[in-house]
Amino acid sequence: MPQYKTNNITDVYWASNEGFKSGRDPMGIQNSSVATYSVLLPGLTNLTGHIRYYSLYCWLLDEYDRLDKKSPQKVHQYNFIRRFELAMAILMYGKGVRAVVGTNYIDSQKETRLDDGSYYLPDGADYEVSIDKRYWSLRTGAFGQYYLGSLIFYELVKLEQDMRFYLLEKGKVLASDVRESVDEQTRNNFVNCLLTGILRTEQLVEFRPLMLNRIIVGSPEWETLNNMLIKPDSCKSTLRRETIFLFLKDIESGVIVDDFVKHRFTHVNKDINASFGWYFYHLCEVLHYCIESIFSLLLSEIDNLNNPAVPTLLQETKKSLLLRLDDLDKAKPISQLKEQVTQDIGNAFEDLKNIIKKRDYVEASALAIRLLIRLYKEYESNKEDIDRFEVNNNLSQQRGIFGQGIKLYVGHYLDNTIEIFLDKLLPNIMNQHIFVALRKTGTNNDDLRKFINEDGRVYLVEMRYPSETTPRINSLFNFLQDLKYIGNDNQLTDLAKDFIETYGKE
Repeated sequence: MPQYKTNNITDVYWASNEGFKSGRDPMGIQNSSVATYSVLLPGLTNLTGHIRYYSLYCWLLDEYDRLDKKSPQKVHQYNFIRRFELAMAILMYGKGVRAVVGTNYIDSQKETRLDDGSYYLPDGADYEVSIDKRYWSLRTGAFGQYYLGSLIFYELVKLEQDMRFYLLEKGKVLASDVRESVDEQTRNNFVNCLLTGILRTEQLVEFRPLMLNRIIVGSPEWETLNNMLIKPDSCKSTLRRETIFLFLKDIESGVIVDDFVKHRFTHVNKDINASFGWYFYHLCEVLHYCIESIFSLLLSEIDNLNNPAVPTLLQETKKSLLLRLDDLDKAKPISQLKEQVTQDIGNAFEDLKNIIKKRDYVEASALAIRLLIRLYKEYESNKEDIDRFEVNNNLSQQRGIFGQGIKLYVGHYLDNTIEIFLDKLLPNIMNQHIFVALRKTGTNNDDLRKFINEDGRVYLVEMRYPSETTPRINSLFNFLQDLKYIGNDNQLTDLAKDFIETYGKE
C-alpha cells in the first residue's frame, strides 16, 4: 500500500524541511525511564563497560601531561588516547571479556601488521587515517563518546575550551593509584608503545597487568575504584550502593542478570529506597510500552486502511479494539472497570511483549488498554510512595514519568465508559506524538513524525514498534566482576559475601 518512505522523500516546495528522520522514542516518554535508572545507578552508563577504563584514562592523561611539559608531544592527545584504546582491544582480544572498546575492529582483522607480526597502531587508531580504516569514527574515541560523562560525574576530568582534557585533583589521585598498582617498567614500556605506535606481539604478555580485568584487590587503585562505586554519592545518595546490595543478593539467590528488574518489581521492599526505585522504574517501562503499543496499532491501521481520513482511522481502530474488549462492561465507567481488571502486571507485560513480536497490534493494544487500567489501580494503591519518590529524586517534571503519565492517559477519563475512553485516548496519543515530533524538530529541520495529515487524510511515514530501555545492569555486572565481587563463574566471591554480611552494620 502507498506510504511515505523515509529514504526517498524529496523536497516539493520552497518551505519543505530537510526530510524525515527515524527515532526510537516517538511518544517522547522514554526519557523518564532513563532519568529514573540514572538516579538509581549514577556514575556509569550502558556503554561504560569496565570500571578500570576510569583509572587507566586518568593515568594516561597524567602521563601525557608529564611528557608534554618536558617537550611538546608530536602525538596529539586525542591520538594518544585512541592508540591506547586500540592497544587495549588487542591486549584483551580472545580473553572472553565483553564490552571492550575496539573489539569489533579486531574481530574484522583490520589492524595493520608489520612484517615481524607487530601491530602498527596509527594505521588503525589515528584520527587522520581514512574512516574505513580506523577503529572509531569519533575524534575523541570511546573516551569522549562513552566515558567522559562518567569521569566528569566523579570529578576526575574536565574539558577546557582548547578542546583538551585535563585531570582534576581526584583524577590525579587515581592516576597515582595506577602507578602504585603497576610496576614502572611495564608502564613506561606501554607509554613508549603508544608514542612510537608499535606494539610488538611479545609485549602482550608484559602488558597483562594493565588489562581491564587485572585490578588487584586491595591495591590503591582497587580501593579508589571500589569506594567510587560502593560509597554514597557526593549528593549523599545511597541508591547505587543499595542497588548493588540488592543485585548481589539476587545473584546469590540464583536470579540471572537480565531478570534483575523483573525480580525487583515482584519483590519490592518499601523500606529500601532503591528497591522501591526499581519497582517504580518497571512501572514507567510498562506504561511506556502500553502507549507505544497502541501507537503502533494506529500506524498499522493507517497502512491497512490505505491512508484514511482521521475520523475513519479513529472509528475503525476503536471498533477493532472493542471487539477484543468484549468482556468489559460497556456501560460502566473506567473507575468501576478497574475493579474487574486484576491481571498480574509483570505477567501481563511479558504477554504484551510476546504479542508485539507476533505483530498482532489489535490484540496487543487490547491487552495494553487493560494493563493501563490495571496500572492506574496500582498507582492509587501506592500514590503516596510514588509521588514521594518522584519529588525526592527530582523526577516529577520528566515527561512521561509514571505519576504524570498514568493521569494523562487514564486518570483524566475515569468517569467515561470504555467506548468514550477510546474516543479520547486514541486522538490523545496521536496528538502527543505530533507535539513531541514537532518539539524535537530543532534547528536541523529533521521531521520526526511517523504519520502526516494532509488534505484530510493520514499518511504513514514510518512504522515504529514499542521498545524498552536498558537500565545499566550489564555494566554494573561488569564493574562488580572487574572489582572481584563476582567471579568468572558468575558466582559471588568472598568479597561480595562479606559486603552482604556487613551491609548496614558499618
